[in-house]
Amino acid sequence: MRFEGVLSAWNHDAGYGTIRPSGGGEEVFVGLAAFPTDGEGPRLDEPLSFEIVTGRDGRKQAVQLKRVPGIHVNPAMRQAAGSARLRARQAQRKRRLSLLAGAVVAVMLVAGGVHWWPPQGKTGDVPAGTRR
Repeated sequence: MRFEGVLSAWNHDAGYGTIRPSGGGEEVFVGLAAFPTDGEGPRLDEPLSFEIVTGRDGRKQAVQLKRVPGIHVNPAMRQAAGSARLRARQAQRKRRLSLLAGAVVAVMLVAGGVHWWPPQGKTGDVPAGTRR
């Protein structure tokens, strides 16, 4: 049996997302492999036709996707997809901040190491504790 819905969330890095069925109900998992190989990638708010199967992990997932041109998406569906975009932007911002924080920590470690690392003398110098 075929269902219709809208792509409500998509993670480009991981290659999966969710579809919100038009008739209501819980969102359905979808992987990149389920999309048609027509050269176009997944787009949020994109109307899709799909079948549902149970995956190896027991979750429902969409397969055999087809793009549906000209389906009217009701405002509630658009609003739900808009919140998915907001979540994606927030996740992207969080990744950027974590990268920035990592860079700041690395700079601080290097600066601290330069400050606290004892200066090395001449190559011929022998430390006082090892002289005879």
